[in-house]
Amino acid sequence: MVSDIAVLALPHLDPTFGRIEARALPGSTIAEIIARVLPQAAGAVRERLRVFVGEHVILPGLWHAVRPKAGTQIVIRVVPGDDILRNVLTIAVTVGALALGQFYAPALAGSLLGIGGSVTGGLTSALSAAITGSALIAGTLLINALIPVRNKGQDAPTYAIQGLRNQATPDGVVPSILGFHRYAPVYAALPFTEAIGDDRYVTAAFCFGYGPLAIRNVRIGETPIERFKDVQMELREGRPGDERLALYPRQVVEVSLSIEIKNSGPTGGPQSRFTAPDAASASIDITFPGGLGGFKKDGGTVNVTVDHQIRYRRAGTDDWTTTTVSVTNKNSGKPLTRTFPLSFPTRGRYEIEVTRTTGDQPDDQSKASTQRISRSSWSAMRSFRPEYIINFDQPLALAAVRIRASGQLNGTLDELNADLFCICPDWDAVSQAWITRETQNPASLFRHVLTGPAMRYPFGLDEVADLADWHAFCVAKGLTYNRVHDYEASVLDVISDIAAAGRASPHDTGERWGVVIDRIIDTVTAHISPRNSWGFQGERAFSKFPDAFRVSFLDETNGYAKADRIVPFPGFSGDPKVVEKLDLPGHTNPDMVWRETRRRQYELIHRPDTYTANQDFEALVVTRGDRAQLSHDVLDRTMVAARVTGVRDGLVYLDEAVTFVSGQAYACRFRRADGASLLRTVTGYGETHAFSLTGTGDLPEVENLAFFGPASLESFACTVKGVEAMENFTARLTLVDHAPQIEQMVDAEAPPPWSGRAGAEAQANTDAPVAPIVTGVASGREAAAAATDAVPYPVVVSLQPNPSGTVTVVSYAVRHRLLGATAWTTTTADAGSGAVLLPGYAKGNQIEFQARGISALGTLGELTALMTHVVAATDPIGPVAPEGLTITAQAGGARASWTSSASADNAASQVYVATGTSAAFSTAAPYGDPIASGPNVGLSLDLDLDPGPYSVFVVALDDDAPPNASIPRGPVNVTVV
Repeated sequence: MVSDIAVLALPHLDPTFGRIEARALPGSTIAEIIARVLPQAAGAVRERLRVFVGEHVILPGLWHAVRPKAGTQIVIRVVPGDDILRNVLTIAVTVGALALGQFYAPALAGSLLGIGGSVTGGLTSALSAAITGSALIAGTLLINALIPVRNKGQDAPTYAIQGLRNQATPDGVVPSILGFHRYAPVYAALPFTEAIGDDRYVTAAFCFGYGPLAIRNVRIGETPIERFKDVQMELREGRPGDERLALYPRQVVEVSLSIEIKNSGPTGGPQSRFTAPDAASASIDITFPGGLGGFKKDGGTVNVTVDHQIRYRRAGTDDWTTTTVSVTNKNSGKPLTRTFPLSFPTRGRYEIEVTRTTGDQPDDQSKASTQRISRSSWSAMRSFRPEYIINFDQPLALAAVRIRASGQLNGTLDELNADLFCICPDWDAVSQAWITRETQNPASLFRHVLTGPAMRYPFGLDEVADLADWHAFCVAKGLTYNRVHDYEASVLDVISDIAAAGRASPHDTGERWGVVIDRIIDTVTAHISPRNSWGFQGERAFSKFPDAFRVSFLDETNGYAKADRIVPFPGFSGDPKVVEKLDLPGHTNPDMVWRETRRRQYELIHRPDTYTANQDFEALVVTRGDRAQLSHDVLDRTMVAARVTGVRDGLVYLDEAVTFVSGQAYACRFRRADGASLLRTVTGYGETHAFSLTGTGDLPEVENLAFFGPASLESFACTVKGVEAMENFTARLTLVDHAPQIEQMVDAEAPPPWSGRAGAEAQANTDAPVAPIVTGVASGREAAAAATDAVPYPVVVSLQPNPSGTVTVVSYAVRHRLLGATAWTTTTADAGSGAVLLPGYAKGNQIEFQARGISALGTLGELTALMTHVVAATDPIGPVAPEGLTITAQAGGARASWTSSASADNAASQVYVATGTSAAFSTAAPYGDPIASGPNVGLSLDLDLDPGPYSVFVVALDDDAPPNASIPRGPVNVTVV
């Protein structure tokens, strides 16, 4: 038995606001209980109180005399008076409803982007089912659920699902990361470039959102940032006292240009541009797109110097400041950029003028002894302001990255992303305290939103209910909320989405914000029957369910890529044809998506009815989310609502007649004086006002409310969905079936394995590839780049797939033989190479060959028509190649040694040099003049080379005019130090 007294105080005319549940010691008077539970009640306010003990009203004159017994329940509530329109009748000061304004903090003042503005702040579905329009079932039937489905409307851009690309969002919102998520942050300041030596570097700053956040696994695209070379990175978690970003310490406004700078001609002369306003300094880039330097005819390189004059003046003035800059370089064959800084005497908007003072590069240099490359252009201008890039009153999680762009980024940095973890107070069941740590629990995030930095006017902790019980519920059910809020939304929308992920909905008690959890409730708060209600109505929507729901979500098991999960309705088998969309914001786990979708489906199946009934405010003690027992003969004619008029010798007497049918079991539920439920099985005969209690248990008391009916259904268990105020201090209750089987069935769900793949696996194509197309055959000098000592006369057969084919070709096979031979030799090569090299032939051999493709399954394709070829048929008759080529590195270059061709018509040898190791002969240039000699003569040549790797060749020449050349001997590699 309960040893104390239950007290329910309703200090507001609306019983859903400011409810106080307390316990009192037996022996306390009603006056003492009021003084302890409602100490604010005094004077005229105290006269507005009405006290109920069970069904009895206790008059104020008896408050000092009546001492309720242990186990009873006292209800204390406010009643209206004649001055209700003039006086405040509530005892508790209620908290106003949340404004539906912007959830996020005001715009970032200053220049977060460094441009004078401000900032607030892939799996493609292959569905076999036909998808209907908007979510018809989810949007209509589920809107009546205890936790309604909310249409996202104009929802988050969430750059995590848009190719993981960073975006500049001037006047946008500061992101708020709730739970765990992968995210491509917005730019906190726009990227800018700078030239350091021959390399280009990109610097950018990023804003992940409100801090603190744990930032892990930073990537550029899918590649960890550690895999890139020459990277500097700073991370700030967004904690008070974080240091400023040192890599991006000031505002930079960069403008990309492409202005060719010429000394003369129609487009020659000075070129000018204006900086951003309020600039304290600037820098410009001068680029040489084709490189800078010169080539001598013998292959050597020379330095070339180009001068430019730079002038600047404050806009609107005539006082120029002039400087001359020079760039000198030996051509490396790649673009060259140099950065030149400019300091201004005062801040403002400046005009910068650039003039090339060195003569332009001639268009025709064929007769010059040195070919000069020196075209120049003005490629960028940057304006600098000394102010820091962030001007915001809340700590932000930031990153700054400086990375060498040359050769690895193509000059852009717009795919940076990371795994983010929200850090906020999280309930710790062991210590029974809120501990700041990483969390994705909906209860912790709900509290964090209402009290955290993203709220324009955050609530105090005393204005948020104790959410420890909900936290434990979410842990037990494995419920999480993971979402990037990078869009404008109302507070109510955000906390509604978080609550829904935790199977709850927000609830304002009038004093603090909490939630109503949709779960199994054992405690019955109210008993509703025709004896204490009127105007009962029931409603059921008869709708045909779709075959399945489709849920779009960001899959945490696949890098948060966008995915769709099709969840068939329970009992459905086969291929879904009618599929409707369901939104489950904040869910990223595929198994949880399945379970929560199934829960929604079970709601549609097991909560088909909505009931309404009216009560006056004196009988009204429930609030949204409470469990109530509903009995009404409209629902079941065997149900009878009555009151107990007597209890004697195991018999219970009622003020209404009940009917017993032979062979049917019956039960009666009694509402006791303390509001608790007492359920007993009963027996009787025919139509009677009395029946016997069977079994063992407590006895009801006189005046208890009684619900009589079949043993399996003496009343309906319902959950209060809403309480709507009506005229004359009455209220309309909306109830739905309690349906505990929903939670039990969801807990028993075993989601099928999830792969994330959309659509059925494609059937392998076993067809044979059609014959490829032979685009050419080369041998001899035409194939000299493929020649080696082992294969001096290669035959190269060039191939391409036939566009009429539907089977992917992964390799080519060419069968070949000498003309007239019987045996075939087959040579293969990857299809990506586009050619097959046939070895083993000599100059003048006549060969025949056929080609075919091979599929990924190894299926041999059709053969081409038989073709013939004469090896090196187009080569002029000339000497054979020299022999014994060796290269030795030495100071200032290298020495080449070889033996001249053994051919009788050998007249000279020509050395060729190419940059790089194992280069193709086609990339080599002749070094110096040919060296005359007869056959079989040992020769050598000193090569003047800059440091670096080289490939050296030598060919033999005859005395024809022009001379015929042999195939090259080489390459032989050498590295000059």
